[in-house]
Amino acid sequence: MGFRNTLRGGLALLAVAFFADSAVAQSVLLQIRPHIGDTLRMHLSQTVEMTGTTRGARTDSVRSMTTSIEVFTRAIAQQWTTNGTLMQTITDSVAMNPASAGSLADLRRKAMQAKRVWLRVSTDGAMELVDDGDPNSELRHIFGEMPAVLSRATVSVGDKWTREMQIPLSNEPGAVGAVRATFHLDSLGRNGDIAYISMRGTMSRINTMGAAPAGPGYGTTGQLSGTIQIDRRLGWITDSKSTIIVRSSIVTNPARKGEADRAPMEVRTKITQWIRVMRAR
Repeated sequence: MGFRNTLRGGLALLAVAFFADSAVAQSVLLQIRPHIGDTLRMHLSQTVEMTGTTRGARTDSVRSMTTSIEVFTRAIAQQWTTNGTLMQTITDSVAMNPASAGSLADLRRKAMQAKRVWLRVSTDGAMELVDDGDPNSELRHIFGEMPAVLSRATVSVGDKWTREMQIPLSNEPGAVGAVRATFHLDSLGRNGDIAYISMRGTMSRINTMGAAPAGPGYGTTGQLSGTIQIDRRLGWITDSKSTIIVRSSIVTNPARKGEADRAPMEVRTKITQWIRVMRAR
């Protein structure tokens, strides 16, 4: 009897191990492809912290500024196309901090609120505003600059893929950072319906037309990290958290005769963003 119980227990453990290995080895195709007619209610929260430090002979001068924005939107899947899903997005409410009556932030908030725009979302996660009409709109900065993040091939738990993308540098108008990010499929949940992905990458400044060239001694580097959660039945990213830390520095140039040395400055920008789906139907 004891031998039989031991044998049964061993077989049960083997069965559990077999199914666990099968789940890990499962290959899946990760795609953003919401069902036509679905409405996704989303909450975006973004915080930008900038700290500037001027190195002095005796003491350092530090200045800091923090701004934040919260956006509640609805995205309605309208049509599948060869380039992705056409979605109508409606901004229900916007909160900016700091903001006061008549301030620029308040004017931008009012311009965004209740605005309807069309968004094209490709299967690999890239987003593009279709007819916003305003190249400087806040919605374009939030949604229209999201690059592709998913692998176009099937992946299994433990697999990695690398994407190269470009993002604007918030503290340098017109400047662009080149990002190289590695994504990792950490695990699958709910019988493979939920995919959990982590991401890490590096960034460096690149010169583009229209941007002021970096002077001697000037450098920009950055790191980014984050997590992504995909509901494969819903066909959408239901939770996305990312942090980007950019460091810019200007090295002191030798002063001309009769001029004082310019103090070196270091600027650290930390951008934290969280997007989650609150409700879908």
